[in-house]
Amino acid sequence: MMEMKARSKWLRMYKVFSLALLIILQIYWYKWTRKSEAEWEKLWSGIGKRFRTTLFELEGLLIKIGQFISIRSDLLPKAFIQELLDLTDKVPPSEWSEIQRILNEEWGSELSKKVVAIEKEAIASASIGEVYKGALQDGSIVAIKVQRINIQSIVHTDFRTLSILVWFADRFVPIPKGFINLKVLFQELKQVIERELDFTKEMDTLLYFKERFKDSEMVKIPDVHQELCTSKVLVMEWVEGKRLNDSEAVEKLEMPRQELARRLMKLFLPQWLEPGMFHAFSFLNYNQSNYDKIVSQVKIY
Repeated sequence: MMEMKARSKWLRMYKVFSLALLIILQIYWYKWTRKSEAEWEKLWSGIGKRFRTTLFELEGLLIKIGQFISIRSDLLPKAFIQELLDLTDKVPPSEWSEIQRILNEEWGSELSKKVVAIEKEAIASASIGEVYKGALQDGSIVAIKVQRINIQSIVHTDFRTLSILVWFADRFVPIPKGFINLKVLFQELKQVIERELDFTKEMDTLLYFKERFKDSEMVKIPDVHQELCTSKVLVMEWVEGKRLNDSEAVEKLEMPRQELARRLMKLFLPQWLEPGMFHAFSFLNYNQSNYDKIVSQVKIY
């Protein structure tokens, strides 16, 4: 078993290194042969598809990297970015048996003693965890966020791989001076991901925002069921929501866009200007399709 795990880690590292090398070689070849703009666009689209396929296959931290890259249209070609949009909320889910095992291990009992019902199909699935809809014995409908199987080991392997790639790129890839500091970016990413691997920290953040906005009539913070939360499981109130970039949903709101914008600014300006935590989101309230930001999702009234 240990030998198999070691082999899978080396295979994972090999796939990442080979993908990175192939992309670098293709870019240098196109520069050397002075390809046309149309050919460059086709190249970046192909690179994006290959990149997305590899990330979906390997999952883990690499999905998080892809999600970060997918919002940097200011730095990367549009054809490449377009291929990565699915990384936000369409990551293949785990087998239910794996999720059930984690829940049993974390709760120390059978699922039936904690919940009266739980849907076996994930509502949303992303890089570190997945969300399932369930019902508690008191009738409460909840969102149950469960950490992916072996994700901590996978993330550790990915960080080792990325550290080597950052070292190589810092020395051999002609990145313009002052354009981006890969070492600093890597350290920040490592710090953020290590924090996200502990769901109790996410629970604490949710409770912080719930206390902070307890007197606000504009925002709804989901209740958290602390007795069911662990470092790998987060259970909170189920709240339906829509994306702010969903034009049709925004048009159907009873309030005009100007009023919505005013309320959003009133909600977020204090977070920007006053000491304390800041939470960025893109929802009218909790929406399962981006549950990595499940903490402190808000509902605008």
